[in-house]
Amino acid sequence: MKKLILIFLSTVTLFACDKVYINGDLDGMWHLQSVSCEDSTIIPEAVYYSFQRHMTQISKHYDTELPLRFLGNMRHANGTLTMWGFHIHPLETHAATLEELALFHLCSDSTTFRVITLNEERLILEERGRIFTLRKW
Repeated sequence: MKKLILIFLSTVTLFACDKVYINGDLDGMWHLQSVSCEDSTIIPEAVYYSFQRHMTQISKHYDTELPLRFLGNMRHANGTLTMWGFHIHPLETHAATLEELALFHLCSDSTTFRVITLNEERLILEERGRIFTLRKW
């Protein structure tokens, strides 16, 4: 009986320590590698998208100043990824302007992507003919 209790407690302890990602491979930080259209490809510098639970953070890192960061809402379901409601971080009262969102290659405060590829290394999204290619950071 003592062996059975010990085995049960050991098993519970091992599984209790696992991280649970509700969005699967999407959760974590991604580095934007390129944004492609029909006739051109943009290679952005230091743009990152982070996903965790129902939140997203977009950030642009600079060499000489603090990164620009926005927090927003996120929903990932049925092959789509929707992001909206971006506010500047840490001052969450300032909503992101369209000019600020353009630094992250977003055209509006509410963007829905079709997920083309999602695995532990690569994320490829499509939005209005534009292809976003990201790699896990």
